[in-house]
Amino acid sequence: MKHECDDCSGKLQIDYARGEGVCSLCSLVHPLMFNDVDSNASAVHGEAAQSGAVDDNGKAGTKLNPWDINRDWSGKALSKKERDAARRRAWADRNAQRDTDPMARQLMNTINNMFGEDLAKASRMLANAAARKLTPAQEATRKTLRPSEQKRLGCPKTRICRKPKGTKGGSEKENLQIMALAIASIAQQLFNTAAINELALMEEYGISKAQFTNAKRTIMDHWKARISQGWAPAPYNLKLAAARADQLDIAVENLVNALEKRFATGQMDVIMDAFWEGLTALDEPSVDGPLANVPIDMVAACVVYTVLERYGLHNGNLSCVAAAVGLSGAGVKSRLKEMRRLHEAGELPGGDELFKNAEDDSREDGESSSDGVEE
Repeated sequence: MKHECDDCSGKLQIDYARGEGVCSLCSLVHPLMFNDVDSNASAVHGEAAQSGAVDDNGKAGTKLNPWDINRDWSGKALSKKERDAARRRAWADRNAQRDTDPMARQLMNTINNMFGEDLAKASRMLANAAARKLTPAQEATRKTLRPSEQKRLGCPKTRICRKPKGTKGGSEKENLQIMALAIASIAQQLFNTAAINELALMEEYGISKAQFTNAKRTIMDHWKARISQGWAPAPYNLKLAAARADQLDIAVENLVNALEKRFATGQMDVIMDAFWEGLTALDEPSVDGPLANVPIDMVAACVVYTVLERYGLHNGNLSCVAAAVGLSGAGVKSRLKEMRRLHEAGELPGGDELFKNAEDDSREDGESSSDGVEE
């Protein structure tokens, strides 16, 4: 920082509050740029910040800097007695910021690593609710509630990590990944974050359906209980049509990944063309279609299996189709039976396109209506 006038070389009278220097001889005003050492900007701004009101995870951080305390807020130099007192207060403030729930910070880091910074920030409240204990005031309120409500308001992290082996992860890292996946799935429903392919991620991280279902149910029940007590904001629900379309995209991706291992490229082209024609006939994805009350995963699985039946390619593929979208073969078969019943009763618009030639499973008829699809 300069201390001499550019015009007459006179000494500048520094005004730290205004960020300017006034020449004592010619009164020329000079704008001053303070160095980080003078303004302490390196401690409170930028990626290398050492102190601030909150840290990157939204938790209260140190508000005082225990190093280089030489000036007050206006830039005036402090005496040695004032510096010593300020340093003692700064160290006391810094030591008071110890994280009492380190697993909460680890959970945020896991979400950030698995899904990115944007989703981690969007789901921060949900992650804190899942991994941090209630405040003393909230805990006092919890003890006055019914046993069922007390259980729902218990710390989800504790409930998940104390489940029997097979329902919880085999290590702390696996438990964190299970909770992170559950939080990302819930955030999609409650906070309108990007849709995720749960089945693909479960396979990638070795998470079983029982582990994922337990964690998601536990965290969701806890969050709903917080909402009922006014401790968490009510969700802004995504429009059903957009949510159904997102879920269909994920279901189709999983079905294609499963079936392309069993059929050639030419066969897959014919199967998928017939699949989309069947969905279009059923007015899917739509919240006003004849099957709007049926989960879109189930609808997609039924349509694919019907197409395979049409071309005589269904033998041995029911479990594959069902597993691709996280369902059971018995469930898909039962729903498909109900869809056929509605079609025969004339109560399923678009059923003619979907079930054409589906009743005839003989290979001769199937081959005659599907040139290029035979195995």
